[in-house]
Amino acid sequence: MNLMFFLVFLGFMFMFIIFFFFYFYFMVNLLNWSFFILFFNLTFLKLLFFFFLLLVVMSVLFFVNFYLEGEVNFVYFLVVLLIFIFSMVFLAFSNNYLILMLSWDVLGISSYFLVLFYNNWDSSVGSMNVALTNRLGDFFMFFFFSFFMFLNFFLNFSSVMVFLVLLFLLLMGFTKSAQFPFSSWLPKAMSAPTPVSALVHSSTLVTAGLILFLNFKFYLFFSLFLKFIFFFGLFTMFFASIMAFLEEDLKKVVALSTLSQMGFSMLILGLSLYFFSLLHLVSHALFKSFLFIQVGILIYFSFGSQDSRGYSGLQFFLLLVKWNFILTLFCLCGLFFSSGLMSKDIVLEFFFFNNFVFVLVIMFFFSVFFTFFYSFRLFKGLKKIFLNFYFLVLNFSFCYMGILLFLMSLVGITFLVNNILVFPSLMLMEDFFSPLFFIVIFFIVYFLFNLKLIYFKYSFMVDYYAKMFSFFLFNLKFVDLFFNSNFFYLNFNFKKVFLFFLDLNYNFYFFFIFFMLFFIMF
Repeated sequence: MNLMFFLVFLGFMFMFIIFFFFYFYFMVNLLNWSFFILFFNLTFLKLLFFFFLLLVVMSVLFFVNFYLEGEVNFVYFLVVLLIFIFSMVFLAFSNNYLILMLSWDVLGISSYFLVLFYNNWDSSVGSMNVALTNRLGDFFMFFFFSFFMFLNFFLNFSSVMVFLVLLFLLLMGFTKSAQFPFSSWLPKAMSAPTPVSALVHSSTLVTAGLILFLNFKFYLFFSLFLKFIFFFGLFTMFFASIMAFLEEDLKKVVALSTLSQMGFSMLILGLSLYFFSLLHLVSHALFKSFLFIQVGILIYFSFGSQDSRGYSGLQFFLLLVKWNFILTLFCLCGLFFSSGLMSKDIVLEFFFFNNFVFVLVIMFFFSVFFTFFYSFRLFKGLKKIFLNFYFLVLNFSFCYMGILLFLMSLVGITFLVNNILVFPSLMLMEDFFSPLFFIVIFFIVYFLFNLKLIYFKYSFMVDYYAKMFSFFLFNLKFVDLFFNSNFFYLNFNFKKVFLFFLDLNYNFYFFFIFFMLFFIMF
């Protein structure tokens, strides 16, 4: 356990160091040092995306420490997971084709090994589906770069060449973001461990296609390309919502909801709302990773069962986890005072102000409406609650595993919307974020050092106290010796009971120290 916690802490420190690395790069880019600009393209929006990615990775690494406790190949899993995360970071910040191709390829290969971690029938089929789809994306990337270099070298700006370049760019992004017709790999990837699903479906692999589109912004001048993105995103959102409503597997329901939300992000991009697409992507990354952590806790307590029909009589479920589940589904539905409202409300307003065909409006309306249906299906099996002391204390850290994600999805996204959309001034945000950044880092470090102390506290309380009480209070032999040792006697006087100690021997000192420790721990 100590080795696992140390490895997780080491992985988080690597992410923390690379964050300062890119923060330094951003400061260097402000000074126009062109050497670093050759390798990385650092903008405010990309650093903003990486900051939220860091929050998701930190919470998932803590969740890995508990969810995969006792796994034989834990070190192998953590190494592949860190390679997967770093490849996504380099893909987001890449500024040349070589780094883009390397990070794109490593992202697909590492996802194959992560899905194949359990090495059973489902994981073998799912990993092969993921690998072949990503290979198809690599094939489209090769042709995209080939036609793009041919277009630039020979200055042949014919309509056919431009159409081929945009077509392969579109197909390349659709393979990674699981848009129609390349959506089959996303539910198949649910055979991976739940922490991998929390990363893949929130801020890493499934967002790679959208990040690629955001890097190549020249397509915003082509209305035909934006129409393709709009129609395919709307269709993906529509059929994913219907499939999530009909699916019974718990993780696949959440995966199809991710597919629906990615279709919604593509739809936003098709409306030429560049920043709103990234805002919805960041908001979705926060609450969807938090939702996957709660789903992982539910699967962990249900001994690996993922059938949502079997949760109707669920017992021993944590009350706080249930409320986390409700609040996350509120964010998914876009209810009031949630991050989903901040990123969806203005997009709905833009959509219904346009003159679209009535069929498209009906598809969009039912896609949004089905979100409430499958969110209710996710929660309907958790109606019965029975608090159990063992689960409440032994798994105390599970309750607060992703609470930072939920707080940032509420407070952070609301702050971004109010400051960027209402007062779009970068200098105001820099003045605010400079002290706030160090305050957040202080609390993160404080949380890291206290998490292990909390674990020792509650594990000691459960193991040691339970053994002492079971031995000294329920052992009949000890009870006989206890009452026959002249340890105390009771004096009944006018309906009052007085306790007097006769022998101040070892028993008295033992119980005195025991109860003093008990009160100190609380």
